Amino acid sequence: MKQRKRVFAALLAAALAFTLAGCGQEPAANASPTGSGTNPPAAQAGEEIFQKNMHQSATMDLKVCCETEDGIYVETEGAFIYFISKETKKATILCGKPECRHEDNTCNAWFCCQSLWYSNGKLYYRNADKVIENGQVVDDGDRLYSANLDGTDHTAVQRLEFTPSGDTNAFVTKRPIFHKGVTYFPCSGVLYALPLGEDIEKAEKIWGEEIPPDDSHMGNLNRLDYDLFADGDTVYFMVNLPQSDGTYKDTLYAYDTVSKEVSQVWEVPNADTVGTWETTGVSVSQWYVLDGVIYFYLSGGDYWKTDLKTGETVKLADTHEKTQYGSAVCSDTYMALLNDHPQGSDAIASFGSPWGNTGGDTIYLYSLTGEFIKELSLQPLYDKYDTLSHCAPTFLSGDDIYFLADCTVWGAYVGGMSHPEGDMVLCCINIESGEITEILTW
Repeated sequence: MKQRKRVFAALLAAALAFTLAGCGQEPAANASPTGSGTNPPAAQAGEEIFQKNMHQSATMDLKVCCETEDGIYVETEGAFIYFISKETKKATILCGKPECRHEDNTCNAWFCCQSLWYSNGKLYYRNADKVIENGQVVDDGDRLYSANLDGTDHTAVQRLEFTPSGDTNAFVTKRPIFHKGVTYFPCSGVLYALPLGEDIEKAEKIWGEEIPPDDSHMGNLNRLDYDLFADGDTVYFMVNLPQSDGTYKDTLYAYDTVSKEVSQVWEVPNADTVGTWETTGVSVSQWYVLDGVIYFYLSGGDYWKTDLKTGETVKLADTHEKTQYGSAVCSDTYMALLNDHPQGSDAIASFGSPWGNTGGDTIYLYSLTGEFIKELSLQPLYDKYDTLSHCAPTFLSGDDIYFLADCTVWGAYVGGMSHPEGDMVLCCINIESGEITEILTW
């Protein structure tokens, strides 16, 4: 791929980058790759299944991650990928280029993406480019790229936008997923399926109607957020849909990849079924699907499941007895609930605490089916860091729970904006031993 000069966005655009179509910068060019020095794991042939446990993060500061048998790849600072060894818990930036300062898009570790997955020895990620070629701005639009496990050979795989910057579903986070050889992605309010490597003109429409352009140049009032998930032969998508009474409600649809049929299979229950919670009747705090059952946690309420075939809803755990509020992450084995809580409607939410949550010093571990297992304390981190204000769970991998410790503080106002000072610390806690490991700081 030919290296091209970045177009720098304004400060406000940079602050909102995680909601826009992309990062506005070309992925790293690799005309003469030199190897990363990360000793990445060997390719795990045939791994084309959506990694459900990697799609659970409760913080916007670490949404992009995937794993192989031996390692985990995470994106920090909205741009750079690190490889974490599962055995040693050591993190290494995914670039071995001599003299590279790991500061911009010339670094092999620069992915600047909103989605990342692993399949058949390659990393795949979504990026959108606005670059300068021969003095002219060129917009390549939303595209899927691949890279080697050492960060070399970034290559465009397929377009995810019919016309560059033509997606009318603006100001939403677009996180395509990959499952069994197919890329699933939203564009202009419509959900599409496209076999890996095929041209976008062959994309199959799954659901939705195209959103007409909005000349406001801000967020389209008709915008639609897709939260995509997959299990077995079914791709699920959660959308928060307007109701006849003017309210909104999380609604789950299922796309059968064999029959090609789409059906509504669930919507967030009302208070008369599951009681009240932080967003009563509107949205769930966390959800996970396994074998035709949706498991969902309601912050301010409890932990439940619904059989998607019969519609039967059952309470799995009285989590409010442990903590009134919280953030949860799930895997096929566990549900880990951290006792962070809202800090009030007047609080200014940082990027590390996008919903204004604070605290979080204890993890309550349950089986996915609701049996309480144990408590795990994060208090040693609060004792160590005076500025630690919030911990947020990010994902479960094996018997480790990964979480992000927010040690930032908001400094003086500069140019009308307050700027964060301090560190984010990615940590994990081992379920068996309770030992906390600090992995990566930025």
